[in-house]
Amino acid sequence: MIERQILGEYSLKIDGFDTSKLAERICHECKVISIYRRDDTLFLTVYGKSFRKVNELVRQENAVMEIICRRGIIFILRKYFRRYGILAGVILIAAAVFLLSNFAMKIEVNGASDEVIRREILGILSEEGLKPGCFIPSQDFLQLSNTVFSRVGGVSWASIGHSGSVVTVNVSMVSPKSDSNSNRIPCSIVASRDAVVKNASVRVGKLEVLLGDAVSKGQLLVSGIIESLDGTVRYYSSNADIIGQYEQSAEFFQPFSEGVTEYGEKLLRHGFKFFDLEIPLPGDVLRNGAVYSENITEKPVKLFNLTMPFSIVTHEFTEANRTKKNLTEGEARFMLYKKLDNYEKNILKNEKIISRDIAEVITDDGVGLSASYILEGPIGETREIFIK
Repeated sequence: MIERQILGEYSLKIDGFDTSKLAERICHECKVISIYRRDDTLFLTVYGKSFRKVNELVRQENAVMEIICRRGIIFILRKYFRRYGILAGVILIAAAVFLLSNFAMKIEVNGASDEVIRREILGILSEEGLKPGCFIPSQDFLQLSNTVFSRVGGVSWASIGHSGSVVTVNVSMVSPKSDSNSNRIPCSIVASRDAVVKNASVRVGKLEVLLGDAVSKGQLLVSGIIESLDGTVRYYSSNADIIGQYEQSAEFFQPFSEGVTEYGEKLLRHGFKFFDLEIPLPGDVLRNGAVYSENITEKPVKLFNLTMPFSIVTHEFTEANRTKKNLTEGEARFMLYKKLDNYEKNILKNEKIISRDIAEVITDDGVGLSASYILEGPIGETREIFIK
């Protein structure tokens, strides 16, 4: 039955002078499904592969054959054999399936919450040959997993696999030590610098200094060793905020001549991106020897408000020329005080400025500045207690 469905069958009507003899030859030389005579007309059904032989026997007996009907999958497919558009479509689909199954289009990293670590992993894999566009069967995933594990700090386990054209890198990061555990370690608080104690808020521990005391770096401020009235010694993890007043200085210099970057013409290059694989398109030619800053924008292609797995990437290159700029004394002083302002807003943002003394020095090369501060800020740092 399956053979009849796939290879097909013919229902035939044959007229001739002696159809009985022809019927005998057909039954003897061909595979017949059914056959019968009505008067001098012969009706039979044969398999598709026997049709040529039946046709040859009919010609030898000078009979006339009429095809009543044909049935089977082969006759349905035969209608499309000469439609080259369909054939080309089938070939393209087969090529796309092969491409999507054997070439990497996207590399995903799971388990690395830090973007810096994720980029480091992708960079190492790219050096080893695993990147968008590579031939997947040629990659040794086990060896690549060991490479990621050995070269990326903080990775405790790594595995690599793929589903179609998407390669997935699964990593497990080393869990940081719990702060609650470290807080239970017995410790005292000592001075991190020379200062005068201005304020103290002790939550755990015993304060060993008085407000207004001058302390030196490393001096004990809050003790984690407390002796009870019965003579029992207990060890605690000290917790306190100690505010001190101290001196600090900083120096800055602004030369009269410095390098600046001047930006020139902008050039554009486009690319077609399929998953993570980018195919460059014709665009502007970059000048040899020139230095460019690059800005990349990506616009995904949407169809019926659905985001497709491909996009158009635009690379904008701006020529950056490094030149020297000569400054006047006023311009140099302005930039110098701008550096001072940035220092106070960023470096001293957690400290209170009590006073500031500034001294300027002008030389042949530029303008210098020395700033002396009296500051108030945290001066305590923990130090573990080692018990014998």
